[in-house]
Amino acid sequence: MFDYNIFVQGFPGKSPTHGGLGWSTIALLSQNDQNIIVDVGSFGVRKPLLRRLHDKGLSPNDITMVLLTHTHWDHCVNWTLFPNATIVVSRVDMNWALNEPIGESDVPELYVKELNRSPQIRLVDHLEEVVPGIVAHQTKGHTPGHMAYSVDNGEHDLLFSGDAAKNRSELLSGNVDMTLNLSESQNSIDYLWSLWNRKTGSILVPGHDIPMKLINEKPFYLHKREADLQCWFSDTVDDYTTITLE
Repeated sequence: MFDYNIFVQGFPGKSPTHGGLGWSTIALLSQNDQNIIVDVGSFGVRKPLLRRLHDKGLSPNDITMVLLTHTHWDHCVNWTLFPNATIVVSRVDMNWALNEPIGESDVPELYVKELNRSPQIRLVDHLEEVVPGIVAHQTKGHTPGHMAYSVDNGEHDLLFSGDAAKNRSELLSGNVDMTLNLSESQNSIDYLWSLWNRKTGSILVPGHDIPMKLINEKPFYLHKREADLQCWFSDTVDDYTTITLE
């Protein structure tokens, strides 16, 4: 049995005027001496991520493995924080990312190149068991080699969908935003539903939303959304407006 904690909530939104938010989900899986992080976020979440680790009595050195769903900047940049971790990434996605022209995608080219030559990297393929109980599933579309991860937790599974299904809206509608291949993304969503329905009570953790459980075949949130912006719209830094995003 794996214990899981959401360290950073993913947020189901974007900012067309500023090119995106990139607020992605970061989760911790723990079992005995294994501490596994699923996706690691980008620069903006470093402080809350490290604070959550500290609150659990952990340091970055205690993380044994990082599971990356794909090679976009908002999911993979902070792999460098974990010097003792094996960094798991899709073989297909890594090959794609290394060959992407600079500026034409959301790949952080320098971090991807550094990961590719790092002894920490472990490339995985579809249906490969990463560790006992955790299986990688190729769910392409958003990127060519995107991986979801299923975790066998006995009577129920944990399913980390990454950006194959970024939020509840994509799961329910079967339609997606921000994908390289719409039909492949739609097939991946169908595949995720089949995994989710394998066991009653299974929990799906999206890449940009709150964990969900199926009740009468519909996904319901398990947590309250926590997201806000503090904005300086006045003449002093001591006076800011808080915008709650719920």
